[in-house]
Amino acid sequence: MRKKLLLLSILAALCLLAGCKVSGNPLPEGMEKETLLEQGREIVTLLNEGGYQEVYDRLRADAQETSSPEGIQTYMEERLDKAQAYVRETEAIATGQKIKDTGEQYGTAVFYCKHEKKSVMYRIAYSTDLELMGIQVSVR
Repeated sequence: MRKKLLLLSILAALCLLAGCKVSGNPLPEGMEKETLLEQGREIVTLLNEGGYQEVYDRLRADAQETSSPEGIQTYMEERLDKAQAYVRETEAIATGQKIKDTGEQYGTAVFYCKHEKKSVMYRIAYSTDLELMGIQVSVR
């Protein structure tokens, strides 16, 4: 139960910021911006190439409990149906976050991308140990 609350807290934090550009808080101690962005770009690529099982496999255990490869696929298909195919990244930032309930700090790689018909914002959250915590995709 506690793990599900943790995941929901992470997703809620990501959703609260979904409508605005992220100005960014400092990354947690020990996290490097370029490493976080590199890891996040790999996830964006996998999501756009249909690598849902691989994205699922990279999720940390508590996130896997509330997800599935099929769930990730459905989530992405619903969003990419409107946006169409990926074209290019237009902006990327890395920001620090904290889960209010637990105090756990994490980093989020945020990518603003152009697709054929719409712009898409990808938020890829990582623990300080670079474990994938969750994804959030918003079509703009």
